[in-house]
Amino acid sequence: MGLDACEKRVRLADGSTIRYNRLLTTAPLDTTMRMVQRPELCVGLLKSSSHIVGLGFRGEQPPGETQWMYFPESDCPFYRATMFSKYSQYNVPDVARVLGTICLAGDTSAPVEPGQVKPGPYWSLMFEVSESPEKPVDVSECSIGGRTFPRVVLDTIRGAINTKLCESGDEIVSIYYRKFDYGYPTPSLGRDKAIRDSLAYLRLHNIWSRGRFGSWKYEVANQDHSCMLGVEAVDNMLYGSRELTLHYPDLVNAPGNKETDKRFVVPGFEDK
Repeated sequence: MGLDACEKRVRLADGSTIRYNRLLTTAPLDTTMRMVQRPELCVGLLKSSSHIVGLGFRGEQPPGETQWMYFPESDCPFYRATMFSKYSQYNVPDVARVLGTICLAGDTSAPVEPGQVKPGPYWSLMFEVSESPEKPVDVSECSIGGRTFPRVVLDTIRGAINTKLCESGDEIVSIYYRKFDYGYPTPSLGRDKAIRDSLAYLRLHNIWSRGRFGSWKYEVANQDHSCMLGVEAVDNMLYGSRELTLHYPDLVNAPGNKETDKRFVVPGFEDK
Protein backbone atom coordinates (compact mmCIF):
# COMPACT_ATOMS: atom_id res chain seq x y z
CA MET A 1 0.00 0.00 0.00
CA GLY A 2 1.08 3.57 -0.54
CA LEU A 3 -0.02 7.19 -0.33
CA ASP A 4 1.07 9.94 -2.71
CA ALA A 5 0.08 13.15 -0.94
CA CYS A 6 1.16 15.43 -3.79
CA GLU A 7 -0.77 13.52 -6.46
CA LYS A 8 -3.65 12.73 -4.08
CA ARG A 9 -3.49 9.08 -4.94
CA VAL A 10 -3.82 5.96 -2.75
CA ARG A 11 -2.27 2.69 -3.90
CA LEU A 12 -4.05 -0.41 -2.58
CA ALA A 13 -2.57 -3.80 -1.71
CA ASP A 14 -3.76 -5.31 -4.99
CA GLY A 15 -1.86 -2.68 -6.97
CA SER A 16 -4.90 -0.60 -7.96
CA THR A 17 -5.06 3.12 -7.21
CA ILE A 18 -7.76 5.51 -6.04
CA ARG A 19 -7.74 9.26 -6.61
CA TYR A 20 -9.16 11.50 -3.90
CA ASN A 21 -9.93 15.14 -3.25
CA ARG A 22 -10.03 14.91 0.54
CA LEU A 23 -8.90 11.87 2.50
CA LEU A 24 -9.86 10.69 6.00
CA THR A 25 -7.49 8.05 7.36
CA THR A 26 -7.57 6.16 10.67
CA ALA A 27 -4.19 4.50 10.15
CA PRO A 28 -1.63 5.15 12.91
CA LEU A 29 -0.12 8.59 12.46
CA ASP A 30 3.44 7.28 12.31
CA THR A 31 2.43 4.84 9.57
CA THR A 32 0.80 7.60 7.54
CA MET A 33 3.84 9.85 7.91
CA ARG A 34 6.08 7.06 6.63
CA MET A 35 3.74 6.60 3.66
CA VAL A 36 4.02 10.28 2.74
CA GLN A 37 7.81 10.10 3.31
CA ARG A 38 7.88 12.56 6.21
CA PRO A 39 8.57 10.29 9.20
CA GLU A 40 10.81 12.90 10.83
CA LEU A 41 7.75 15.01 11.64
CA CYS A 42 6.36 12.48 14.07
CA VAL A 43 9.53 11.63 15.98
CA GLY A 44 8.67 11.55 19.67
CA LEU A 45 5.41 9.62 19.43
CA LEU A 46 5.30 6.76 21.95
CA LYS A 47 2.89 3.86 22.37
CA SER A 48 2.28 0.68 24.28
CA SER A 49 1.14 -2.66 22.90
CA SER A 50 -1.68 -4.80 24.31
CA HIS A 51 -1.80 -8.56 24.81
CA ILE A 52 -5.38 -9.83 25.11
CA VAL A 53 -5.94 -13.11 26.94
CA GLY A 54 -9.37 -14.70 27.18
CA LEU A 55 -10.18 -17.62 29.48
CA GLY A 56 -13.40 -19.60 29.36
CA PHE A 57 -14.36 -21.64 32.42
CA ARG A 58 -16.90 -24.34 33.15
CA GLY A 59 -19.02 -23.64 36.21
CA GLU A 60 -21.30 -21.04 37.74
CA GLN A 61 -20.29 -17.43 37.21
CA PRO A 62 -18.92 -15.87 40.43
CA PRO A 63 -21.49 -13.69 42.24
CA GLY A 64 -21.33 -9.91 42.36
CA GLU A 65 -21.99 -6.92 40.11
CA THR A 66 -18.39 -6.04 39.24
CA GLN A 67 -17.74 -6.13 35.51
CA TRP A 68 -14.12 -5.02 35.30
CA MET A 69 -11.26 -4.38 37.72
CA TYR A 70 -7.80 -2.81 37.66
CA PHE A 71 -4.76 -4.50 39.19
CA PRO A 72 -1.59 -2.68 40.29
CA GLU A 73 -0.30 -5.81 42.05
CA SER A 74 3.05 -7.36 41.13
CA ASP A 75 1.71 -10.95 41.30
CA CYS A 76 -0.17 -10.70 37.99
CA PRO A 77 0.87 -9.46 34.52
CA PHE A 78 -2.44 -7.82 33.61
CA TYR A 79 -3.56 -4.32 34.48
CA ARG A 80 -7.25 -4.93 33.82
CA ALA A 81 -9.60 -7.90 33.92
CA THR A 82 -13.14 -7.94 32.57
CA MET A 83 -15.86 -10.40 33.55
CA PHE A 84 -16.82 -10.81 29.92
CA SER A 85 -19.69 -13.19 30.54
CA LYS A 86 -21.50 -10.59 32.67
CA TYR A 87 -22.10 -8.36 29.67
CA SER A 88 -24.28 -10.90 27.90
CA GLN A 89 -25.26 -14.56 28.11
CA TYR A 90 -24.31 -14.78 24.44
CA ASN A 91 -20.65 -14.18 25.28
CA VAL A 92 -20.38 -17.79 26.42
CA PRO A 93 -21.67 -21.08 24.93
CA ASP A 94 -25.15 -22.31 25.78
CA VAL A 95 -25.30 -24.36 28.97
CA ALA A 96 -26.13 -27.47 26.92
CA ARG A 97 -22.99 -27.12 24.75
CA VAL A 98 -20.57 -29.95 25.45
CA LEU A 99 -16.90 -28.91 25.70
CA GLY A 100 -13.73 -30.65 26.77
CA THR A 101 -11.54 -29.35 29.57
CA ILE A 102 -8.15 -28.05 28.41
CA CYS A 103 -6.66 -28.03 31.90
CA LEU A 104 -7.28 -26.98 35.47
CA ALA A 105 -6.28 -23.42 36.32
CA GLY A 106 -3.88 -24.66 38.96
CA ASP A 107 -2.42 -27.52 36.91
CA THR A 108 -1.61 -26.47 33.34
CA SER A 109 1.18 -28.99 32.79
CA ALA A 110 -0.94 -31.66 31.12
CA PRO A 111 -4.39 -32.00 29.55
CA VAL A 112 -7.25 -33.30 31.64
CA GLU A 113 -8.40 -36.87 31.02
CA PRO A 114 -10.33 -37.28 27.73
CA GLY A 115 -13.45 -38.17 29.73
CA GLN A 116 -13.76 -34.59 30.94
CA VAL A 117 -16.19 -33.61 28.17
CA LYS A 118 -19.47 -32.32 29.52
CA PRO A 119 -21.96 -29.46 29.34
CA GLY A 120 -21.86 -26.07 31.10
CA PRO A 121 -22.68 -23.64 32.53
CA TYR A 122 -19.81 -21.43 31.41
CA TRP A 123 -18.30 -18.06 32.33
CA SER A 124 -15.36 -16.07 31.03
CA LEU A 125 -12.68 -13.51 31.81
CA MET A 126 -10.76 -11.18 29.49
CA PHE A 127 -7.37 -9.81 30.51
CA GLU A 128 -5.31 -6.94 29.13
CA VAL A 129 -1.52 -6.98 29.48
CA SER A 130 0.44 -3.90 28.43
CA GLU A 131 3.89 -3.96 26.84
CA SER A 132 6.42 -1.20 26.22
CA PRO A 133 10.21 -0.91 26.06
CA GLU A 134 10.13 -0.30 29.82
CA LYS A 135 7.75 -3.21 30.45
CA PRO A 136 8.62 -6.27 28.34
CA VAL A 137 6.26 -9.25 28.09
CA ASP A 138 7.40 -12.87 27.85
CA VAL A 139 5.93 -14.42 24.69
CA SER A 140 8.23 -17.42 24.48
CA GLU A 141 6.42 -20.68 23.80
CA CYS A 142 5.07 -22.79 26.66
CA SER A 143 2.68 -25.73 27.01
CA ILE A 144 -0.78 -25.41 28.54
CA GLY A 145 -2.82 -28.59 28.59
CA GLY A 146 -0.61 -30.05 25.87
CA ARG A 147 -1.12 -27.04 23.59
CA THR A 148 1.37 -24.30 22.73
CA PHE A 149 0.75 -20.72 23.85
CA PRO A 150 2.86 -17.62 24.55
CA ARG A 151 4.22 -17.56 28.10
CA VAL A 152 2.10 -14.50 28.92
CA VAL A 153 -1.01 -16.73 28.79
CA LEU A 154 0.39 -19.01 31.48
CA ASP A 155 1.45 -16.00 33.56
CA THR A 156 -2.09 -14.63 33.22
CA ILE A 157 -3.67 -17.86 34.45
CA ARG A 158 -1.38 -17.85 37.49
CA GLY A 159 -2.11 -14.18 38.05
CA ALA A 160 -5.85 -14.89 37.95
CA ILE A 161 -5.40 -17.40 40.77
CA ASN A 162 -3.18 -15.02 42.75
CA THR A 163 -5.78 -12.26 42.56
CA LYS A 164 -8.67 -14.61 43.44
CA LEU A 165 -10.38 -14.18 40.09
CA CYS A 166 -10.51 -17.95 39.74
CA GLU A 167 -9.66 -21.00 41.82
CA SER A 168 -6.96 -23.60 41.21
CA GLY A 169 -9.56 -26.29 40.57
CA ASP A 170 -11.53 -24.30 37.97
CA GLU A 171 -11.78 -26.04 34.60
CA ILE A 172 -10.50 -24.01 31.65
CA VAL A 173 -12.39 -24.94 28.48
CA SER A 174 -11.29 -22.15 26.17
CA ILE A 175 -8.16 -19.98 25.72
CA TYR A 176 -7.89 -16.95 23.42
CA TYR A 177 -4.79 -14.88 22.75
CA ARG A 178 -4.05 -11.94 20.49
CA LYS A 179 -1.51 -9.13 20.46
CA PHE A 180 -2.23 -5.60 19.25
CA ASP A 181 0.99 -3.75 18.42
CA TYR A 182 -0.89 -0.48 18.78
CA GLY A 183 -2.55 -0.60 22.19
CA TYR A 184 -2.47 2.88 23.75
CA PRO A 185 -0.93 6.16 22.57
CA THR A 186 1.44 7.25 25.34
CA PRO A 187 1.67 10.93 26.33
CA SER A 188 5.23 12.28 26.17
CA LEU A 189 7.07 15.57 26.23
CA GLY A 190 7.58 15.58 22.46
CA ARG A 191 4.08 14.39 21.60
CA ASP A 192 2.25 17.69 21.07
CA LYS A 193 4.84 19.07 18.65
CA ALA A 194 4.96 15.80 16.69
CA ILE A 195 1.16 15.74 16.39
CA ARG A 196 0.95 19.42 15.47
CA ASP A 197 3.64 19.23 12.80
CA SER A 198 2.34 15.97 11.32
CA LEU A 199 -1.32 16.96 11.18
CA ALA A 200 -0.44 20.37 9.75
CA TYR A 201 1.58 18.79 6.94
CA LEU A 202 -1.20 16.33 6.15
CA ARG A 203 -3.84 19.07 6.21
CA LEU A 204 -1.89 20.99 3.56
CA HIS A 205 -2.43 17.96 1.35
CA ASN A 206 -6.13 17.56 2.21
CA ILE A 207 -5.57 14.59 4.53
CA TRP A 208 -7.34 14.28 7.88
CA SER A 209 -5.68 11.72 10.18
CA ARG A 210 -8.06 10.89 13.01
CA GLY A 211 -8.89 8.14 15.49
CA ARG A 212 -7.24 6.45 18.46
CA PHE A 213 -3.84 6.38 16.77
CA GLY A 214 -4.69 8.56 13.79
CA SER A 215 -4.50 11.64 16.02
CA TRP A 216 -2.43 9.93 18.77
CA LYS A 217 -4.06 11.63 21.78
CA TYR A 218 -4.53 9.38 24.80
CA GLU A 219 -6.99 11.81 26.39
CA VAL A 220 -9.43 11.41 23.48
CA ALA A 221 -8.69 7.81 22.49
CA ASN A 222 -11.73 5.99 23.89
CA GLN A 223 -14.31 4.47 21.55
CA ASP A 224 -16.74 7.36 21.99
CA HIS A 225 -13.96 9.87 21.35
CA SER A 226 -12.86 8.02 18.23
CA CYS A 227 -16.39 8.05 16.82
CA MET A 228 -16.68 11.80 17.39
CA LEU A 229 -13.24 12.41 15.88
CA GLY A 230 -14.57 10.84 12.68
CA VAL A 231 -17.89 12.71 12.76
CA GLU A 232 -16.24 16.06 13.38
CA ALA A 233 -13.56 15.45 10.74
CA VAL A 234 -16.23 14.84 8.09
CA ASP A 235 -18.15 17.93 9.24
CA ASN A 236 -14.92 19.91 9.01
CA MET A 237 -14.30 18.61 5.49
CA LEU A 238 -17.80 19.48 4.28
CA TYR A 239 -18.74 22.56 6.29
CA GLY A 240 -15.59 23.86 7.95
CA SER A 241 -16.97 23.07 11.40
CA ARG A 242 -14.68 23.10 14.45
CA GLU A 243 -13.24 19.80 15.61
CA LEU A 244 -13.82 20.05 19.34
CA THR A 245 -12.72 16.53 20.28
CA LEU A 246 -9.35 16.87 18.56
CA HIS A 247 -8.48 20.41 19.58
CA TYR A 248 -10.27 20.82 22.94
CA PRO A 249 -9.96 17.58 24.96
CA ASP A 250 -10.58 19.46 28.23
CA LEU A 251 -13.89 20.66 26.87
CA VAL A 252 -15.26 17.33 25.68
CA ASN A 253 -14.04 15.58 28.84
CA ALA A 254 -15.54 18.16 31.20
CA PRO A 255 -18.05 16.91 33.82
CA GLY A 256 -21.40 16.49 32.12
CA ASN A 257 -19.73 17.13 28.75
CA LYS A 258 -21.38 20.56 28.56
CA GLU A 259 -20.08 22.85 25.85
CA THR A 260 -21.24 25.84 27.89
CA ASP A 261 -19.14 24.95 30.96
CA LYS A 262 -17.62 28.33 31.90
CA ARG A 263 -14.29 26.74 32.79
CA PHE A 264 -13.73 25.80 29.17
CA VAL A 265 -14.67 28.68 26.91
CA VAL A 266 -13.89 28.14 23.24
CA PRO A 267 -13.81 31.20 20.98
CA GLY A 268 -16.98 31.28 18.93
CA PHE A 269 -18.90 29.09 21.35
CA GLU A 270 -19.68 31.64 24.07
CA ASP A 271 -23.27 31.92 25.28
CA LYS A 272 -25.18 34.51 23.31
